[in-house]
Amino acid sequence: MPVRFAAAVPATSDYPTLCEACRAAEEAGFHAYARPDHLLAEGTLAPPGSPLLECFTTIATLIPTTTRLRFLQTVACNSFRHPGLLAKMVATLDVISNGRMELGIGAGWLREEYDAYGYEFPPAAVRLEQLREALEVVKLLWSGEPVDYAGTHYRLRGAVAAPRPLQRPGPPILVGGGGPGLLAIAAAAADVVNIVPPTSGGAADLEAVRRFTLASFQGKAARVRQLAERAGRDPASLVLSAMFFVQLAESDGEARELTGTVASRYGLSVADAERFPLTLIGTPAQLRERLAERIARLDLGYVVLQFSSPTILTRFGAEVLPAVRGG
Repeated sequence: MPVRFAAAVPATSDYPTLCEACRAAEEAGFHAYARPDHLLAEGTLAPPGSPLLECFTTIATLIPTTTRLRFLQTVACNSFRHPGLLAKMVATLDVISNGRMELGIGAGWLREEYDAYGYEFPPAAVRLEQLREALEVVKLLWSGEPVDYAGTHYRLRGAVAAPRPLQRPGPPILVGGGGPGLLAIAAAAADVVNIVPPTSGGAADLEAVRRFTLASFQGKAARVRQLAERAGRDPASLVLSAMFFVQLAESDGEARELTGTVASRYGLSVADAERFPLTLIGTPAQLRERLAERIARLDLGYVVLQFSSPTILTRFGAEVLPAVRGG
């Protein structure tokens, strides 16, 4: 299967900018547009108090601005919505979009927004168990049959999600995270696993981010595929995904400056910053080479690319994407 590419612009962008980004992504040939699911802007690394539109209601209004582009969450916080409601929401959006929805989901990690909005923040092990049950509930409801479910955390009695999603058996499911428990859940239940630094401590861990290398990603990828095989799956059926923050430079000199900034921020050497698995920096020619190399090295099937603006997204779509996509 060809590599799929999703695009995103800063989560705190205003609504006209998001509409512009979706139109640009569709025009450039991206597979999907990705939207994070946070209640506080701090979860997107934006300044505290920055305006942040809610994930699913925003996606609902972006769908009619496009005709082919798919929509993904990177990733929905399982704790924010009962899985029965989530299944109904995603099924509804799949019908409205004529089969263009994908479900990206994770266990939740930012304690600050749980506390701010009055959600209980249970230990990581409990949040993972909730996620495992939630995925079971969602898949059962997407079958269209009445569902009785008696889990530790969720219960349903005769629940029916009608209409069913147009996609069968349901929209593709991406599970995002990096800890061992999360990878085990993804191995058993996901179509795609988006591997990121672990965040189980309730806040962004810059030290964990700094330690996250291409070798770290490869180790987690090997582990999740081992777990998929143990779960009775073909390991190759689990698509590996990564997210890169793209910085497009006008010259080799500017690329070196941008790389130096990343190195300073995370306490890395310049050489390590060039290989930092969360960023992709360079001129269009460098980006074509580096993205193709990274896709091959990490065996990626789904790449989420974060851009600073629709303008940069458009340039990337014209000058980089065709070469790495093969068209």
